[in-house]
Amino acid sequence: MIAAGLLGGVGQILLTTSYRFADTSVIAPFEYTSILLAVVIGYTVFDEVPTVTVLAGVCLVIGAGLIIIYRERQLGLERASQRKVMTPQG
Repeated sequence: MIAAGLLGGVGQILLTTSYRFADTSVIAPFEYTSILLAVVIGYTVFDEVPTVTVLAGVCLVIGAGLIIIYRERQLGLERASQRKVMTPQG
């Protein structure tokens, strides 16, 4: 229990610190990995078998997160190319 508390605290501090270095829309999908981790821990530690509905939800959340990451990366590349074209006066 102590290790879980320490690791959870360190994870939260690192996640909060990451908001300083990247946009929220890039970081937010990574918070949903806790759902996948909960399913894995439930299966391995507590011998809980996830239902089809749970697996479908996990796939949906992970897929949406990947799409958001891809989209934000593309938008970031577009913004960077637009900044190169702009003159210093704007």
